Amino acid sequence: MPNLILIRHSASQPDSSIPANQWRLSHRGRQLCKPLAEKLSVHQPTLLVSSIEPKAIETAQLTAEHLGIESDIANGLHEHERSNVPFMLSQESFEGRVQAMFEKPGEVVFGTESANQALERFSAAIDNLLKDLIDETLALVTHGTVMSLFVARANSLDAHGLWSTLGMPAFVVLELPKFKVVTTLENLDLNN
Repeated sequence: MPNLILIRHSASQPDSSIPANQWRLSHRGRQLCKPLAEKLSVHQPTLLVSSIEPKAIETAQLTAEHLGIESDIANGLHEHERSNVPFMLSQESFEGRVQAMFEKPGEVVFGTESANQALERFSAAIDNLLKDLIDETLALVTHGTVMSLFVARANSLDAHGLWSTLGMPAFVVLELPKFKVVTTLENLDLNN
C-alpha cells in the first residue's frame, strides 16, 4: 500500500496587513520548492494536494512542477483556524500561544477552534482524500500545527515537540493504514 506524505509548506512572507492564512511564499520559500521536490522524489508521490491557503498552494504547485506531477487543492487541510488573531511582532508571544493550544487541546485558547477541533477537521479531510485516491502515493501540503497534531496522535508523540522541530518546508512520511512514521525531514532550509 502507498504511503501518505504530510508536507509543511515552504517559507512564507509575513505581512502584518493581512492574516497569516493569506500569506504567500517568500522568495526563499519559492526557491526551496526545488530541493523539496528532490527530497520527496525518492518517496514517489503521484499527486500533491494542498490546503486552501496561498502559501500551501504555491508550495504544492511549484513542487509538483519540479516532480512532473499534478497538484490539486482540498478543503479541510488548512491550519488551525486563527484568522482572527492579529499579527504578533514577537516570535516568543506567538510560540507561547501555540504552546497553550497544545497544552489545552479541548479548549479554544488561540484562534477560533480548539486543537481537538482542528485535528478532527484535518483527519476527516485526510480520510476523504484517501478514500477517493486509494491507489495514489498522496502528498499533502499543509501546515505545522495540524500536521503535528495528526502525526502525534497516530504515533504517541508530543505534538508541541514535533511542531517545534518542523521547519518550512519539512515533511513526514507515514505508512498506511495506521499512519506510523516512516521517515521525517524536519527542516530543509538549514539557513532558516
